[in-house]
Amino acid sequence: MKQKEGNKKGWSNSVKKIAIGAAVVLISLGGVAAVEKAQSSTDKSSMEKSVDSPEEKMKTEAIQQEEKKEQASIHKNEEQEEPNQASQEKENQAENSVEPNQSIEEAAEQQNKSIPDMKAEEVKEKEKEKAQKAQETEEKKETKPKVDEEEKADKENKEEKKQENVSSSPDNKQEQASSQQSQNQTTPSTPELPTAPSSEENQEEKVVYLTFDDGPSTHTQEILQILDAHNAKGTFFMLGPNMKRFPEATKAIVEGGHEPALHGVSHDAQQIYQSKDTVVGEMKEAQDDLYNLTGVRTNLIRTPYGSVPYMKPEYLAAVHQNGFELWDWNIDSLDWKYKDARYVNGVIHDIETKSFKEPVILLHDKQTTAQHLNDLLDYLSAHGYKMKPLDDTLPVVHF
Repeated sequence: MKQKEGNKKGWSNSVKKIAIGAAVVLISLGGVAAVEKAQSSTDKSSMEKSVDSPEEKMKTEAIQQEEKKEQASIHKNEEQEEPNQASQEKENQAENSVEPNQSIEEAAEQQNKSIPDMKAEEVKEKEKEKAQKAQETEEKKETKPKVDEEEKADKENKEEKKQENVSSSPDNKQEQASSQQSQNQTTPSTPELPTAPSSEENQEEKVVYLTFDDGPSTHTQEILQILDAHNAKGTFFMLGPNMKRFPEATKAIVEGGHEPALHGVSHDAQQIYQSKDTVVGEMKEAQDDLYNLTGVRTNLIRTPYGSVPYMKPEYLAAVHQNGFELWDWNIDSLDWKYKDARYVNGVIHDIETKSFKEPVILLHDKQTTAQHLNDLLDYLSAHGYKMKPLDDTLPVVHF
């Protein structure tokens, strides 16, 4: 409150000073005008009275001197009043620049701001403008990837809508309705759970075909027992004279679920391969012997020593014309050569190294083969092979 009253008193004092200064100026201006008027009149009178007497000249000179003194005193007063007037005008300007609610000290500080301070403020403003521009450019850079992401999202939404429209087509609606009907038919109390596939179904079935030549013999029953122990079935290519010699073994082969097959009569290359007729003739004789003993006929044959090199093209054509299927092999056990277990290792080696999808193994109905056959079947069983007999539905193996 005291500060406000002081401000009001200062304001009234400044107004009084302004009024006084104005009055002084007006008075001084009036005095100067009067002096000039008097001077002009004296000049005129002096010009008019220049012809007067010396006494009048003396009077006029005295008057002029007094007028000069008065003018000099007037000029002194004006010179004294001018600095007062200038100081008064400065005070008036300072007072006018002060706002009603602003203190004199604050106004002085505002007026006393230096030019370097003004330049510093301009520099700061320019730096602020630069910073704002840099920030705007960064914001534009940041908004670009956002715009790209929004465009991608819009594209994905459009594709999803297209897919939804496709799924909403009449054909899809019918499929969805049929699937819903099938789902509604199953009662929730007894849901049908999918059964897990067995390990056997997941794995591709591996099959091997065991074929025995030159039987039957005194060791046929032993071989049949080993096969039965491993749930294995074999194919026996038998000779006609041996079937007659061992009829019980021949019958056991058929009754055991194994496949009876034909190997001719003589097992002599010079006799059987004389011509196509001799080949076909031996196979028909052996076929009759099997039928007479078992009541079973077969068309599976294997010529002695295989189809190479003795079976000529006309021999092959002749056997096919008579309804026979000629089988060779793709793994030779060499049990006819080795009289010990080496043939087993040879078969295992060929199975593991050769890419036969379904190996057809050549064996013989003999004692040394029967002695080590169990080891071979143990290996095949342990590696998941199923031992099946040949039949006339399989693709024939030839050399």
